[in-house]
Amino acid sequence: MTSFAINAPTKQARTFSEWVWFESTVALKEGQAVCYNWDYGVATAFDARRFNHVEPPTTLNAQYFAGVSSRNYAANSSGQFIEIYKPGSVCNIYVAVSTVKGTGILTFDVTPAFAGQFRYAGLEGEGSAQVMQTTTYVATAQKCMALLQSGLPSGGVEVVDIVNNAAIGTLMFGGTTLITGADIDAGNCTYTLADGTFTGQRKKFKVITTEIATNNFVITVTTGWEVWGSGVHSTTTWAGANTTVNAAQTLVWDGAWNVTRQTHTEPTSA
Repeated sequence: MTSFAINAPTKQARTFSEWVWFESTVALKEGQAVCYNWDYGVATAFDARRFNHVEPPTTLNAQYFAGVSSRNYAANSSGQFIEIYKPGSVCNIYVAVSTVKGTGILTFDVTPAFAGQFRYAGLEGEGSAQVMQTTTYVATAQKCMALLQSGLPSGGVEVVDIVNNAAIGTLMFGGTTLITGADIDAGNCTYTLADGTFTGQRKKFKVITTEIATNNFVITVTTGWEVWGSGVHSTTTWAGANTTVNAAQTLVWDGAWNVTRQTHTEPTSA
């Protein structure tokens, strides 16, 4: 009878890989996320490079998560071919937070200083990963075993500071916007959520790190629908007089923005 060791093959991770052209000249770490350059070339022309050219995540390409780098790549002034692991793979992700095996998800970041790293949970789907290794974060991002989720685009996460008595500015369309709170003593911080561009598009807002104090963060919805039978949805308010840290709301577009998830006491919808 022929015998053979099973340890080696069973220790191999299940991966779905693809070779793509990385347009950027920067270095990549193993597990760092990249997105397809979906608007490559002339808009009226068929161009397959939109889904085999990749670039670092930004607010403009976050709906087009491609995968994570399979290994470290040194910077290359001309761009280079790289191998990526696609959704459904068991592989390393590049995390900037401590992790606990089997606890929650992390979503790729588009915030410039952390582009392609994983440090916060956003929406489930492509671009999010189930954490499958315990790690300790000490100042420097590191590798962490994870299962890359598949499904609808998560849209990534961005972290934005709240502003005092003014509109918060241009936020990522779709995906998760995490608002860092502060004392806004001069007046409300505001934002207008434009209509969605496709059925099923998701948008999540969440306050993190610091309480919003004194005044409010108010989102006006351009086109909203009923909030659990309570009437047309027009505004969402994180009130500075209440507990706002970790308060979140998720909306889905279907001809209007529908509130699908919301924390219990904050924010309030009207």
